[in-house]
Formats: sequence, structure tokens, C-alpha cells
Amino acid sequence: SPGVASCTDCLCRGPQCAWCFQKDFLYGSEPSRRCDLPENLRRRGCGSEFIEQSEVKVEFNATLSGTQVSPRGISITLRPGSQASFMVAVKQLQRYPLDLYYLVDVSASMQENLNHLKTVGVALSLRMTEHTSDLWLGFGSFVDKPVSPYISVHPSKINNPCSDYEIRCRPAHGFHHVLSMTGNMSEFTRVIKRQRISGNMDTPEGGLDAMLQAAVCQNAVGWRPEAKRLLLLMTDQPSHLALDSRLGGIVVPHDGQCHLENNVYTGSTRMDHPSLGQLSDKLLENNIHSVFAVEKQQYQWYEELVQLLPGSYLGKLGIFQ
Repeated sequence: SPGVASCTDCLCRGPQCAWCFQKDFLYGSEPSRRCDLPENLRRRGCGSEFIEQSEVKVEFNATLSGTQVSPRGISITLRPGSQASFMVAVKQLQRYPLDLYYLVDVSASMQENLNHLKTVGVALSLRMTEHTSDLWLGFGSFVDKPVSPYISVHPSKINNPCSDYEIRCRPAHGFHHVLSMTGNMSEFTRVIKRQRISGNMDTPEGGLDAMLQAAVCQNAVGWRPEAKRLLLLMTDQPSHLALDSRLGGIVVPHDGQCHLENNVYTGSTRMDHPSLGQLSDKLLENNIHSVFAVEKQQYQWYEELVQLLPGSYLGKLGIFQ
């Protein structure tokens, strides 16, 4: 090939071109003589081990059981002008696996909704079994960052935010992972029936903070690789956004990582709430669809929010009751 002075130039000429890098090949000849069809180079004395030519490399990712399309991923290495073909198998699953994680606001204003959840949550899950016979459920709760001014730091309120009302309730928390994914409906029922409310001071809650942890803490939550993943957030208030934590003296941006110790979110008092862009990235990265079940008074606020979170859905708490 005239005008070819290097291996790179030769290989870019077309998928059939090859380059001989044998040192004594055609000694004294023009470099372009090294670029030719592989069979021509061999005929002129170039050893096969010295011929650089087009390579098509196809790698298939492992196909998991419960997958409708296989292979799940393909990596192909091609030179310009080269072609590769592969087969894709599609099948309809009778037992499509579904993971549903309940993430519930347990602030005091959610008392009535929490009571409804204890009776209706199981009914909702049973209704889901009409669409899949392979349903796994998980559960977690949240309130807000346990620092002032989001909660009262009076000694009597730290362990019992409801002490003024002579009610025993649980301490405020950013996120508490309660139940890992399980197909045991009885265990799920037992867990939600023993949930108690907590309390905080301001109106917005830390729902987005908790959502990010539920999304990225894969091992703790127990998301199955082959399952369709749904994260259901239930709340009656709007959520804090990035930079809101500065009011509490927390200025470190969220790092997007999992920070669970003994199933409790330990980064709540150290890092800001995640941005919507950051939360969106983590939901997409982990193949999670989010569903917001909110009180009708907050519907408009979340209606604008879901437009910024691809793969998110919105409903009113009433439809789950």
C-alpha cells in the first residue's frame, strides 16, 4: 500500500490489511511494502508470528437466571471498518423477580399513615403477587438528621422526642435499615407491626438522604442482581435538599457512598443531603425505580421533583390505604 509509513496507518486502511514487523523483512525496501494482505506477506517471507492484523474480540457477560434478554452485556473490540455479529435470546419469564423496599417516614405526623401501613402494607404486597410469584420485600425508616435545629437537643428529647406528650417514641435518625430483602411475608408483617414513630422540629424530612443509602448499600439491603428493583418512599412532608444541612453546621458534600454500621446511617451528622443529580445517578447506576407515595398536600412539590429523577413515579398515600 503506497503512502503507508507505520503499522497504525496500515491497519486503518481497512479490516483486511496487515502489517509485518519482522525486522529483516524486505531489508532496504520502502516501509509501505510491509502493509499488505496477510497471505501476500507470508508469501513474501514474513513469519505469521510477525503479522499484526485485524482482531475482532467479543466478550459476553454472564447471564443470570431470571433474565428476559441474554446475554446481559457484550463487549466488542473492532478496528475501523470491521464487523461483528452476535445472537440475542429473548424469553418471557413466568416468575419475574421483583424487589420492593419500603422506606417510611416515621416522624410524629406520620402516626396515622404508619397505623394504616401496619394493616394495608401487607395487603399491598399481596396485591403485588398478582403480577409476580417471586416477590421479595425489605423495610427501612427515616426521620431527619439528628442534629439541631432539625431535632430538639434538650436532654429529655434526645432519646424520647415525644416526652412532652407523655408518649414513648424512638430517637430521631437519618436512616435505619430494618429488614433486608426477604421472601418471607410473615417476617415482613412482623417488622412493620412493631414500628414506632419518632419526632423532629422542622417540616422537611431527610427522605432523599435515606433513599441514597437504600440505593447504594447493596449488600445490607440485599437487592437481587436479576430482580426489578422498586424503592417506595412514603412521607407526608417535602424533603431536604443539598445545602440545607448548612443550617446545622454540616458543610461536607455527600460522597455518594454507603455508610451503614449496625444498619444505622452513620454519615447523617457528617455529610450534607445529596443533590438531586447525585441521587439520580445512584438510582440509575443501581437500576432502581423510585416510587413516591405522599400526602396530597405535598403532591405538587413531589410532582416537580420526579421530573428530575428519571424512572421515578408519584402517587398519593391514600391510594395505598
